[in-house]
Amino acid sequence: MKLHLPQKIYLSLAILVFVVHLVVAALAKPSFLLTIYGDANPCLLLLLGILAARENFRSSLGILPLFWKLFSGGLAIMLSSQIYWFYFDWRMLISKPSPIPGDSLYLLANVFFLSALALRPHSSSAGRDLRIRSLDFLLLSLWWFSLYGYFCLPWQVGRQDFSHYNPAYYTLALIQHLVIIAALAVLCRRNASPWRGFYFQLMVVFVLIAGGDLLLSVAIDTGRYFAGSFYDTPFLLAVFMFTPIAALGPSLSPRGDRRPNRELTQSVWTARFAMLAILSLPVIALLGLYEKNVQPDVALFRLRLVFGAMFLLGAFVYLKLNLLARELSHLVRLTRDSIENLKAVQQQVSHSEKLVALGRLAAGAAHEISNPLTAIFGYSELLTDIPSLAPEDRGNAQLIQQQVHHAQAAVISLRNSLRQNPAPPAFVIDKKPSS
Repeated sequence: MKLHLPQKIYLSLAILVFVVHLVVAALAKPSFLLTIYGDANPCLLLLLGILAARENFRSSLGILPLFWKLFSGGLAIMLSSQIYWFYFDWRMLISKPSPIPGDSLYLLANVFFLSALALRPHSSSAGRDLRIRSLDFLLLSLWWFSLYGYFCLPWQVGRQDFSHYNPAYYTLALIQHLVIIAALAVLCRRNASPWRGFYFQLMVVFVLIAGGDLLLSVAIDTGRYFAGSFYDTPFLLAVFMFTPIAALGPSLSPRGDRRPNRELTQSVWTARFAMLAILSLPVIALLGLYEKNVQPDVALFRLRLVFGAMFLLGAFVYLKLNLLARELSHLVRLTRDSIENLKAVQQQVSHSEKLVALGRLAAGAAHEISNPLTAIFGYSELLTDIPSLAPEDRGNAQLIQQQVHHAQAAVISLRNSLRQNPAPPAFVIDKKPSS
């Protein structure tokens, strides 16, 4: 793999940051400075990953530029989440800020990664119906936020109950990571190198992120976690790998799909997942009514959230249906115009076939007429050569020759009109002077 100079610099800096983390984690003891340093490490690594991915924006191959922009968007939102956690730990000295902004940004970053993978950047036929795909992206984003609001927010709005909030949040984040890992496993199986290696490395990254988050949740619950320690190593290793993965960009190029209509199948399944996500919210709310030991304020908050989410999701569904109706109307107009054009072409072809048949008939008729005219002209010459022929009969024979000449000229004109280039006559008759 040949790296550009900026990517070599970013990769070298990322290696340096990760190695320094290992040294500090092995030697330093828990302190406020170690916490701040530990929170700064993922910020630096994510920034280097964004800069490395930005080098791929200038690619003009298929959907790859949009894929890298969404990929960088996911890294940027994850960076915003880590910056908030940096602020969170710093503010913990004087107050107790809410973890909601950092957690919600973290979940949104995973949605960006899912949307980037749904583009199928390995396919040269990808990138159709991006307007509809963008609405599906909004639907899925709102759905994930609705799940976060339903299961997690009640334990932070009005009360700060981390014993309920943390398990719900970590479970939701784990489900997101498992979905991404499953999607990457499918992409790995369906593609050959170098795309298989690219998707496999991404899958390793999200396995490390999922495992690192699970390790952090256990360490936090048991009170053994402190930022900057080896508990951060799996997550930092995953974040570090974003930089070499982005450096693979120049070696990637779209290829044709092995199966026909793969893009259409992908768009259909994306729409189905979006609709299933919407329909799942009323089911979740209905099951919540029968959940035991739920405080009335929590149940009321969840019902309000589900109704609000359904209203927003319904508005986006209406917008999508309106867009699909316009697209369908446009396709109907194109189909109607195509049918009319086809009818016009059929009429022209039929007319051309008739002209061709008429030309063949005329050519055959001209040939059939030429032979008798030649014979008539020959016999009339023979008559004029008879010495004993009466002058009146000789004049009639010469009149016959003149009329034959007129008829032959008409036949020759007909032949020339049937050809693109005038052709010389098949035979030439020289009129002999009468004796």
